[in-house]
Amino acid sequence: MSQLFVKIRFRGNGNKYRKLLSTDKCIYSMSTELIQSSITYHPQTLLGEGEWYSIKDFSQSKYTIDILSDQFETVDFDILSAKDINKIDYIFVEEQNRLYFQNISKSRLVRKKAIIHIGEEFKYDESFMTIVLNEIPDAVYARKIDTLYFQKLASITGIFKGIDQLYREATEDETKEFLKENFITLKNNFSSQYVKTTNRKKIALVKDTFLSLPKIEREQVFSYIREYCPNLKSTDDSFEVGNEEDLKMLLLGIEQRFYTTPIGKEKRIANSVIVLEG
Repeated sequence: MSQLFVKIRFRGNGNKYRKLLSTDKCIYSMSTELIQSSITYHPQTLLGEGEWYSIKDFSQSKYTIDILSDQFETVDFDILSAKDINKIDYIFVEEQNRLYFQNISKSRLVRKKAIIHIGEEFKYDESFMTIVLNEIPDAVYARKIDTLYFQKLASITGIFKGIDQLYREATEDETKEFLKENFITLKNNFSSQYVKTTNRKKIALVKDTFLSLPKIEREQVFSYIREYCPNLKSTDDSFEVGNEEDLKMLLLGIEQRFYTTPIGKEKRIANSVIVLEG
């Protein structure tokens, strides 16, 4: 059996969840069929076709929500009233100890003229409201192993508040502070106002870990960057950054994305990184 619930926009401290319906049909494939391959989430990792990100021990994370708690009971949910259908934020389906989540955007909540088939009859409705379900949910939570699966971080930020911090942009102040580091020499009037989203995200990723490295390890990274980025002008003390491309290459070097193939000695940039365990 599948049970469908919704979370609505609700002011006050009352229950913000409602029951939509129950059905004997399975709305989604078994999670083991749907998620055949998963990778622990990391901002530097890009997914392949059909792959999913995973976050283990999710109910213990700061991004969890109350319905993932063992103490949370869906039997107490009220039935969704027609007047609240426009207040739906997201839908979640409970099937065999798994929860499937989907954001409900305006494009998924459709009001239109329609001819409705009900049993043996047809009915015309000038303001028929439908909720469109995706073939693949935005997220799947497996209770038994306390793991959340998803494919796009942006798709679940409205469900799990704050989870976008896993891959956020550096703020304007953080970007300014980073560009003031003594290993960067700005030129051509380049400043934080010219730094776009991709580089801001990289700055947010590297600024704390890299800046906290011991001096000897930072010098090793600088030597590595000079080896792979001869066009990135540098002195013994700093690198010249005059545009977005200069900054991009410096940040890729800090992330240690450059490598040389053992056969052919071809120099390359890793577009995605998966950290190997063990």
